[in-house]
Amino acid sequence: MLNRLQRHVQDPGLSRRPGLWLVVAGLLLGIAFSAPWPTLARPNQPAQAADADAPRKAEQEVVLRREALDLRDPAEFRIPLSLSANRTVELVAPVDGIVRVVSATPGAAVRDKAEVIRLDDARAQLVLKRTAALHKAAQVEKQIAQGRGDGPALNLADARLEAAQAELELATFDADQLIVRAPFAGDLERLYVVEGEFVRAGQKLARLSDASQLVAEVPAERSLGAPGGTATLTVEGRDLPARIEALLPLPDDLAVVRELIASPVLARLKLDNPQGQFKVGQTVNSPWLPREPVCVVPVSAVANLPDGRRRVQVLRDSVIRNLSVRILGKVSEELVNVAGRFGPGDELIVASSRELADGTPLKAVVAEAAASGAETRTKKGGTKAPAPPTTGF
Repeated sequence: MLNRLQRHVQDPGLSRRPGLWLVVAGLLLGIAFSAPWPTLARPNQPAQAADADAPRKAEQEVVLRREALDLRDPAEFRIPLSLSANRTVELVAPVDGIVRVVSATPGAAVRDKAEVIRLDDARAQLVLKRTAALHKAAQVEKQIAQGRGDGPALNLADARLEAAQAELELATFDADQLIVRAPFAGDLERLYVVEGEFVRAGQKLARLSDASQLVAEVPAERSLGAPGGTATLTVEGRDLPARIEALLPLPDDLAVVRELIASPVLARLKLDNPQGQFKVGQTVNSPWLPREPVCVVPVSAVANLPDGRRRVQVLRDSVIRNLSVRILGKVSEELVNVAGRFGPGDELIVASSRELADGTPLKAVVAEAAASGAETRTKKGGTKAPAPPTTGF
């Protein structure tokens, strides 16, 4: 390290304005070598003076413009997102009754039209048996009327048979209503009742879902694409192609996203899952929701890394650091939201008079008053206190 701070006189008023330009000294790579710097003698200059100036040749002055960062906790924008089935239905009790049989267990696959729950149908079966007997009696009565050749009696028998047929169909329908069947093939996600439980008409019994197609609703930029197009859906760290089913208005409970995205929407993305490799409830990550501290920076402060990622430079503990950042959305033509591994006390490098590499250490240049420690008199005879010293950081 250098033995002393280089002193430099600055305009005292400049240090009181925001976004001030500061003079700092960056250590060059040359000082890392073990061999001492060669001593260069100047004409009419003692050798001791030349040796004293040698450390200065290992540093250069650079003018920086830096700004404090207003960091926001990413927890402010934490929204739970997950996969859900494209088709989901709640099975409910059609009538009041007691649960007699539960034919499936939670998580089990259920075939189309398969029985899931049966309510107590003892009375319904007795009614069905009675109506079946009355229907049979009506048929016999019609046969007797036909044998006699009595026209009016035959007409009466036809009417009674028709009524008995309707009663039989109605009793059959009522008995079938006590069996809750799956409207489509899927998985039984939830079972809300147990055998022997009394339920009311309309009470939830179970939930069935079809996981052959999964959907996720994620906050996104309107420029993501049009319905019918494709987009990338990240499921537990794995990027998958998905189809854009719809772009919906952003709901009120996700209004915080508007601070990050200029034109936000709720994108409904559909993922084909014929083999069942993905499950309902798996976590979905949105690239528009940050997991690192968020701040607003000037667009001019964002540059590209060799691998194509974006980066900004910060001053951290008097050392220049390159931080990889992710662009979230524009605030204006001059400002943009970024997320990165910023730390407390980091200061953004807005501009620099020379290129600084990552890891370059800096030391402050001190600016002093024109007359150190002494008062300066004005032309009107008054006195003016000396300006306080200021440092580069």
